[in-house]
Amino acid sequence: MNNFEYSATEIRKILQGLFPHRRLVLSQFTFFNQIGIAKPTGSSFKRGRRCYRIEDILSIACILALKEEGIPYKNIESVPLIIQENVDRIFLYGTGVRLSGHGPAVDLRFPGDTSENTALDSFLSAEKEELIFWGFDVGLLAKQLCDIADQLTLVRPATAAAVVAA
Repeated sequence: MNNFEYSATEIRKILQGLFPHRRLVLSQFTFFNQIGIAKPTGSSFKRGRRCYRIEDILSIACILALKEEGIPYKNIESVPLIIQENVDRIFLYGTGVRLSGHGPAVDLRFPGDTSENTALDSFLSAEKEELIFWGFDVGLLAKQLCDIADQLTLVRPATAAAVVAA
């Protein structure tokens, strides 16, 4: 995980790398901030707005990924808080950290975790009204965010040098 801070424009570029077919606009980040999906925690400001750290946008990426799979927001409302409470561990473990859900039940599982999976239990005991059980590797998503952010970060010094040279 890097320690860089990103403007909303740069965050949009990072997320566009993960979701190239999705149209993302800057006003969405204000909305995500207002409803608690992601709040920028950087110490610097660009254009009067606090910058984001890569950890801040993992919950946005999770919501976008799940919405693309057709999971209703009412079933994933708890995802941002779960991600925010575990973001350091998710980035530490990386691939293999699984987020899963059924109805309003959502679980985050780390490799080697043998505790009860309430989302799976909910699915197995459900009647026909909620037959959707979803899951994905949130650790892999975190790694992909870092990879895209690293590519963006590599461009920064060259851009700054080009501006100085001009």
